[in-house]
Amino acid sequence: MTEQRVVDWAAQFDRDGYVMLPGVLNVDEATFLRQGVEEAHRHPCPTGNPTQFHRHQMFRRGVAFENMLDREPVVDVAEAVLGANCHVIANNTVFTRPNSGIDRWHVDETVIVPVPEGVRLDSRMSMPCYVMTALYYLNDVPLELGPTQIVPGSHRSGRYPPDRDEDLIWEGRGCVSMIAKAGDCLLLNGQTWHRGATNLSNSCRYVLQVTYGRRFISQRFHPYMNVQIPAEIIERAGPRRRRLLGMHPHGPYG
Repeated sequence: MTEQRVVDWAAQFDRDGYVMLPGVLNVDEATFLRQGVEEAHRHPCPTGNPTQFHRHQMFRRGVAFENMLDREPVVDVAEAVLGANCHVIANNTVFTRPNSGIDRWHVDETVIVPVPEGVRLDSRMSMPCYVMTALYYLNDVPLELGPTQIVPGSHRSGRYPPDRDEDLIWEGRGCVSMIAKAGDCLLLNGQTWHRGATNLSNSCRYVLQVTYGRRFISQRFHPYMNVQIPAEIIERAGPRRRRLLGMHPHGPYG
């Protein structure tokens, strides 16, 4: 993977609030991880979270999942956008059964950089990005399976998405559906207006997420307090993965 390719992907991410990387995983890898996600959802979440859509800390479920924390070229783009000292703040699934979906238009958690109504960010400025999520699609996602839907450029709006679907337009660009093949990876700025469309098929949609944040963004490993990374995972990890897991040198806040 050339350095220029990473620079180009990072530039597209900055402009559009997302970028799709095709074929990051091969068929065998996507199949193995999909089976792992399916197995995870056969049981309650060990962290106690009852949501039907998510299982957390997937890196605890074997080496194949650990390897996704620093999967190239995804991690290269994350570091290009968030800095070489970024880390993983979450590692979840999105498991969408038939007739369900996270289908409310939203930004993740909150609007981080609010922009007043009627104001537009200067075209010479980039909207700061603090969090990026990599969504690995583990099976083909045609329109009927409920793809991720995005309003390109809306990360620059500095506001929540409108209530009415007909208003989901930002600077002339409307909703697009992320039709994907198994093994594709979508890098998404959580400030971009997005949703997971309702799954209208008879199959499930399997997604593995690795969410990266700048170093000063707190890690969100549920249940948040007193979370310890298993020693064997640390022992297997190289320097880059250890840093992604949160093992930073001393910094300005400790």
